[in-house]
Amino acid sequence: MWWRAVARARRRIPGARPLSTAAAGKSGREVVVPRFGGPEVLQVRQGVPAPDLKPGEVLVRARAVSINPLDLRMRSGYGRCIFEPLLPLIIGRDISGEVAATGTSVSSFYIGQEVFGALHPTAIRGTCADYAVLSQDELTSKPSTLTHVEASAIPFAALTAWRALYGTAGISKGYVILHTTV
Repeated sequence: MWWRAVARARRRIPGARPLSTAAAGKSGREVVVPRFGGPEVLQVRQGVPAPDLKPGEVLVRARAVSINPLDLRMRSGYGRCIFEPLLPLIIGRDISGEVAATGTSVSSFYIGQEVFGALHPTAIRGTCADYAVLSQDELTSKPSTLTHVEASAIPFAALTAWRALYGTAGISKGYVILHTTV
């Protein structure tokens, strides 16, 4: 499966360009991992142009991102055989922000809408940037009752909990779960 992500990252789509004039001319910062290692390898790059959009993609202006154990492992070299040829990497999977631009065929989001979501674990370009590109399937509307910081902490943690309950533990309809706190 990881090979598909690498192939997508290397594939050149004829005529690739910003599909929304709202994306053109935007630039920002991104946190990159130029080589594997500890926190000291992280670099902040300034003035990076917003990525081009393909059909079905959404450009999100980040208001908050969260760092998960997967991000720390990737920075340290997890998946080296996959990601080393693609360095520098942008880490981060979870994001909360507002829609800055949409690619063609995106009808469920509009510019300025508050959203949150998570990239697939094998995504090449992460969310630790002022602008991140996510598929419209990786996003949902942010509830107004949540702050961007709260919303950015949900996606990967929720998916991990869901997988533990339904995949590993085999929970299904009719089971009762007891949650206690200490």
